[in-house]
Amino acid sequence: MSRKDAQVNLRIPDGLKEYLDEQAQLNRRSKTAEIVHRLEQSRRDDESQRSKQADA
Repeated sequence: MSRKDAQVNLRIPDGLKEYLDEQAQLNRRSKTAEIVHRLEQSRRDDESQRSKQADA
């Protein structure tokens, strides 16, 4: 990530923040890197699902 990346401020439930903090630590990522990783994974899953639906 670079300083040129967009910044996003959001509110999330405390329990979700705690979960992300724990997962980031377990995966040896920063909180930002953990969130970006999970969003990218979700995006890939969504694109894969759409591709499967288009083929059906």
